[in-house]
Parts: sequence; C-alpha cells; structure tokens
Amino acid sequence: MGSYVIRLKLLPQDTTTDPQKIVDSVSGLLPKPAQIRSQKVEPIAFGLSAVIVDIVAPEEEGVIDKIEEVVSKAPLVGQYELIGVSRMSSRLPPQ
Repeated sequence: MGSYVIRLKLLPQDTTTDPQKIVDSVSGLLPKPAQIRSQKVEPIAFGLSAVIVDIVAPEEEGVIDKIEEVVSKAPLVGQYELIGVSRMSSRLPPQ
C-alpha cells in the first residue's frame, strides 16, 4: 500500500502570526499516521506570508477529506488551498 503526498497552502488569520506556529497547530491535529513531511514559507505581499506544507498520509479512502477538514479547523489557519495530491510509492524499485 502506498501513501499520498498532499500539498496545501496555508494562510494565517493574522499577518503577525509566526509561520511555524501555523505548522505546529496543523501538525497537532493530523490523524495518525499522517505527518508533515516538509514546509516552506512563501511571501505574498505587505508582510503576509503563506506556508506551503507537504503532508504524507496513508492511501485510504477519504483521507484527503479528513486532512482538509482538520486543516480548516486549525486555530491559526485563516484559509487554505489544496495545491495538489500525488501518490507516493512505499517501495523503491530495484537497481
């Protein structure tokens, strides 16, 4: 069974919110065994920055909807955008 990599753009509720606190608030709410794989801060304008996160979650029916629901309820996230979903293989091909 493989995993999904779910890429989301997170916008804060307030321009003064530390991007790491946004990531921490989402990370604490993710259903197990989903986890944040990587993050990147993307400046937008006038001091506002978005956080791009890659979340790795097991390939199960409805998992993307669950992740979106959790992110939408995270306390420091004002808005989010689902950028993309990709299937990640759990095995490396032989060399």
